[in-house]
Amino acid sequence: MPSFEIEKQYPGKVICGIDEVGLGPLAGPIVVCSCVILDYNLPMELLNNIDDSKKLTEKKRETIFEIVTNYKKIKYGIAIIDVEIIDNIGLSNAWKKGVIDSQKDINQIPDVCLIDGIRKVDIENVQVITVVKGDQKSYSIATASIIAKVTRDRLMRKIHLEFPEYGFDKNVGYGTKFHLEALRKFGPCKYHRKSYAPVASIIGKRPIRYIHTF
Repeated sequence: MPSFEIEKQYPGKVICGIDEVGLGPLAGPIVVCSCVILDYNLPMELLNNIDDSKKLTEKKRETIFEIVTNYKKIKYGIAIIDVEIIDNIGLSNAWKKGVIDSQKDINQIPDVCLIDGIRKVDIENVQVITVVKGDQKSYSIATASIIAKVTRDRLMRKIHLEFPEYGFDKNVGYGTKFHLEALRKFGPCKYHRKSYAPVASIIGKRPIRYIHTF
C-alpha cells in the first residue's frame, strides 16, 4: 500500500507525484498527471482507498477520482498528448512533453517531483526523483495514477462512440486480439498511432524509428 514515507523525507517541501497512462496502446493519447497533496493528514477512509490504479476496479477508480479531484487540499494538472504529437516526436519525447505540460497545468510550483518508474526528465528549478513502482509506494504518485487512468479511460470511451468497431471501450487502445483483427479488417482510424509497428504494417509503411531514452 502507498504511504507518505517518501514525501516526508523532504520536510517543508512541496512534493508532486507524477504518473502517466497510455504509453503502450496502439491508439489514443498519452495522459500525464501531476498531483500535489498539500495536507498529509487526509481522512483514513480516503487514504485507505488510494492505491496503484491498476489494482483498483473501474468503479472504485471512478469513485476515488471524483473525491480527489474535488478535494481542496489536492491540486493536480493534466496533460493530454495526442496521437499526432506521439507520431511526430516519438514516444519518449511525447512523454517528456506530457510531464512538463502537466506541471504547467497544475498551477503549483513544486520543490520535488516524484516520477513513477525509471524515466527521468529535467524540470527547471525542481528536484526530480524517480521511484520504481512509485504508484505502490507514494500516495502522491498513486493519486496521480488514478486521475490519469480515469481521464484516459473516459476519453477512450468517447472515441469508441465515434469508432465502435475497434472496441476502444474495452481495450482502451491496447493491441488485444479483437483490436488487431478490427485493425486488419477496417484499417486504422485517426486515433491510431501510425508510428507503431502493428499499425504501420497495416498501412504498408515502415514504423518510424526514434531514439528512445526509456
